[in-house]
Amino acid sequence: MEHFYKDIYGFFDYEDLYEFIVKSLPNNSHVVEIGAFKGCSTAHLAVEIINSGKNIRLDVIDSWDGSDGTSKEPWADYVADLSLGENKPHGDIFEEFKKNLQPVWHVVNPIQALSAPSADLYKDGSLDFVFIDANHTYEGVNEDITKWRPKVKPGGFMAGHDYRKRAHWGVIRAVDEFFGKKYITVLNHCWFIKL
Repeated sequence: MEHFYKDIYGFFDYEDLYEFIVKSLPNNSHVVEIGAFKGCSTAHLAVEIINSGKNIRLDVIDSWDGSDGTSKEPWADYVADLSLGENKPHGDIFEEFKKNLQPVWHVVNPIQALSAPSADLYKDGSLDFVFIDANHTYEGVNEDITKWRPKVKPGGFMAGHDYRKRAHWGVIRAVDEFFGKKYITVLNHCWFIKL
């Protein structure tokens, strides 16, 4: 299947990581992507799963409420305020996510919820890969890692986005404190660790 993720609006720069993960996972794996917005990264991951020929379950967790809980694009007001002539409709982000992912919908299991409480849906040691790209504060990332780490089986992978100094000190601090900086691999603004 041809990739179509570039047709979906979003911030996605870790194609190499997702390709590596899918190649590394055994058949009958279970992965969770936390933070999906309109589905750009999810589309890439889903196509990689399909093309692998492996049976990999993909759960996608997001509130789809936008950054202020109003089901709109987090920057819509900013764009409108700039009077750029591009007043994007607020709309329903989850509906747009579903529409964007129609070609791969059969491999996507969306869970509309917050990240940390969703970890309770999974048994400890049941997941092969968890990717965290939700709340980027120190407290939010620390809570996510604390809740999700036990869910990943030995030999599985954890990773997350926005491990970059200028933008997200909270992400870096939480990840480094939890795992230890020397154990972290950095790839395309993502932190990555094999457990």
